[in-house]
Amino acid sequence: MPSPSRFPLMALAALALAAPAAADDSMDCSGGIVRVGDAKIDLLGKCGPPALQEVLDRDRASLQRFGAAGPGPRVSTTVERWTYNYGPTRFLQFVTIEAGKVVSITRGSYGYSLDAPPKAPPIPRARCDASVLKTGLGTFDVLTLCGEPAFQDVRLEVWGASEVVVEVWTYDFGPTAFVRFLKFVEGKLRRIETGSYGYSR
Repeated sequence: MPSPSRFPLMALAALALAAPAAADDSMDCSGGIVRVGDAKIDLLGKCGPPALQEVLDRDRASLQRFGAAGPGPRVSTTVERWTYNYGPTRFLQFVTIEAGKVVSITRGSYGYSLDAPPKAPPIPRARCDASVLKTGLGTFDVLTLCGEPAFQDVRLEVWGASEVVVEVWTYDFGPTAFVRFLKFVEGKLRRIETGSYGYSR
């Protein structure tokens, strides 16, 4: 019988998912602690690339509510699961990401001895200054000014009979500046949110 180190990665993931798992709200990595609610760029910056990255469902819809206002939009978004394997002395970690945010962290069985994973590709740094970002800019304007974002998450929101395409672009301005999350609605920049310090070098 082959040793676990020779099993294909997908087979190992299937075995791990079959084992009992425990929910958690944080994960301790070499670059710091990642918690539920953190952005995907924080997960990559602190924990590096996963051993396995899966897209679970591109059309998962959820009904969101906002206070007493009643039902909000029906949202179709991408759900990902990142599996981290730290070897046979530590537990596997399964991180679920929805719309660019960590929504759950689950601990699995002990990990496996595998060949060292490839080094994480560098997180791209925005080629502009954050001060050039203004609401009202179009996606092409921002792309021309700042280059490709580190991450681009797209979802479809349905309000009544209208469908609205919402994109969130993540830009990293380096370790001395804050990450920016740009929310575009139908190609126009509607909101700019600030995250943690950046990770690009």
